[in-house]
Amino acid sequence: MNLKAITLAAAAAVFATATHAAPSPAIGLYVVPGIFFDDASGAAGSAGGSSKIDPAFRASLDIGQTVGLLQQQAQAHFPALSATVDNKNRLRTLALSVQVTRVSKYLIDKTDGTADIYLPITLSVYFSNPMTGEVLQSFSQTRYGVLTVSRSLPAADIAGKVGEAYRAGFSALLDSTLTSAAERFNPYVVDAKVADTWKGFVILDKGYQSGIGKGDVMDDGDAEIRVEYAGQNYAVAVPVLGMPKDGAVFSRAGTMALSDVKKPRVLALVSDGNAVLSDAVSTQLFTDKLGSNAPFATLPLNANFSQVQASIDSHTGIGHDVSGNRALPDYFIRMVLPAARHYELPTNLSYKTRQSVQAWAFAELLSRDGRVLYSADVDTRIDDIVTNGSGFSVESRKEVVLKNALNDLAARFDKEVRFKPVTLKVTDASSDSFQIEDSGMNLQPGDSIRVYRNAGRPGGIAEDALVPVWDASVLSRDGSKVTASLVLPVAGKPSKPSSGDVVLIDSVERAGAGAQRIAFCPAEKSQVGSVALERFNALAYADAAGAPLVMVNPGLADLVKGKVGGQSGFAKNLELRPATYDRCLEALYRIDAKEPKCDGGTCAGVYNVRLAYRQKTGGVVSSQVVLEHGFTTSSYPATTDTANAAALQGIDLDADTRTSLDGVMKQMLSKTN
Repeated sequence: MNLKAITLAAAAAVFATATHAAPSPAIGLYVVPGIFFDDASGAAGSAGGSSKIDPAFRASLDIGQTVGLLQQQAQAHFPALSATVDNKNRLRTLALSVQVTRVSKYLIDKTDGTADIYLPITLSVYFSNPMTGEVLQSFSQTRYGVLTVSRSLPAADIAGKVGEAYRAGFSALLDSTLTSAAERFNPYVVDAKVADTWKGFVILDKGYQSGIGKGDVMDDGDAEIRVEYAGQNYAVAVPVLGMPKDGAVFSRAGTMALSDVKKPRVLALVSDGNAVLSDAVSTQLFTDKLGSNAPFATLPLNANFSQVQASIDSHTGIGHDVSGNRALPDYFIRMVLPAARHYELPTNLSYKTRQSVQAWAFAELLSRDGRVLYSADVDTRIDDIVTNGSGFSVESRKEVVLKNALNDLAARFDKEVRFKPVTLKVTDASSDSFQIEDSGMNLQPGDSIRVYRNAGRPGGIAEDALVPVWDASVLSRDGSKVTASLVLPVAGKPSKPSSGDVVLIDSVERAGAGAQRIAFCPAEKSQVGSVALERFNALAYADAAGAPLVMVNPGLADLVKGKVGGQSGFAKNLELRPATYDRCLEALYRIDAKEPKCDGGTCAGVYNVRLAYRQKTGGVVSSQVVLEHGFTTSSYPATTDTANAAALQGIDLDADTRTSLDGVMKQMLSKTN
């Protein structure tokens, strides 16, 4: 995707001549000149459009007035604005940017000769560190405007009214989103002094108790460091730009609640989305629902931050100083949110119909090496009665049911995901391998781990410092004895692991265990029968991800590469290694339709269903389970048209398939065990 901005040279003057209140002595806020659009095609500045942005919305906005409106409303909600970002304030100034992620228009004709035009607009406000590219906080809202017009009006008159409604709706939504953001935006500055250096590492005199966490990028004006580990009252960092000096004071602006700093950090990404909710809004809704009690802290992401950064660069003097050295977190949430589906059924009253809208969603928690640690999927629906064609529009109900699905998913994660910090001892070492004692069965072959060494108290810090020295990979386990091999040193040239070193992990309850790693490998032809299920592989993957197996997702590496990188404020050279695995899991199905069952004015679809899982090792099938059953769908009036009857039956078949796959998996597990 490309990000487009409404911006022009004159817009800079709007910002430069605005009256500003005295800037906060702690944190300044710079409003980025421009309104950015989340576009599916076209380069920045071109006339290309997006399927999620109605071209009429863009055309309705006046560039200068819109940028001026942003400045005016930002000034009202954030009195202490900075006119620019320069060498004097760059370490204590954040950037506010506004992005339009979706604008739709759909028309519902009414029986009285009028039509309702629905105009939903979704807008996001981002707070970012302009020096590092780190997105600290984001807020999204959607406004549902409705315009009623006479269908007899000329098209040009209707277009003019739509343009007016767009401008009024955008202004109201911008004010509402900034109001919400201002209420929840509580920035602070963390300062930490270099207590000492230890074999290439920088030891800081403050830790998570002061708001410093793993992955934080800190700056002293001449050098940048990235935190690799944070204890309660100290932090261990590595240089990423320049040479840190003893006694230097490094700082960073933060917004994360102190209660979240110590939590594992997670980045949520949508791999399969829909045309109704943008990926940015989907992740925002999901993470907002998690709330402050979640067992992990989610990191905001603006996948097109590079375009925002380009605007900052062109209007300030810090462009050459922007580093983009943000590191990837240890965990990811991959979300699947396909399009909602619907059908409409007649009733015994000619003027009433029953409208049903359904959504299915799936999400999984993954480690950096692609191991599935937890997964959940939900099925949500809304049923409405439509009278004389008047009722909720299908498009608006699709949006609601998708949001409900995200809320249900977030509730599952909040309730069921539990991290437990675990310390494991290195017991022996030889050459490039070493042994770990793991009686709790936390580590599985293929897991990525990190070895820590007690460095004492460099620089007189308040507690012994654990320094991450080596990244490693688990090779095998024999009972409680785990063997691992070295991958790369974290920094410098540390000595190899030895007895007394430790491995620190965040163990996740309910994570699968086993000697072999299994990946879901979609079969070249999973369908055999006459009936096709579009989502079969997604349903089968969801079932397998929740099974007590060591499942891995080799596709995580490519997903992160496509969604995260230099364009989003993370380092440009970040790449995850694709997950390795020992076996493939394939899923197959055969569904054949039988004669529908009709009685008393209602009908139901009847099907014969065969579902199968098979495991392959080196391309050879090692085990296979096939289960067969008959299935009858929900009943529907015999007068239902073919399209709506097919939609109902498709939804029911998906639900039955998802449930029945659980039984196939149980049979396979009992067979292999």
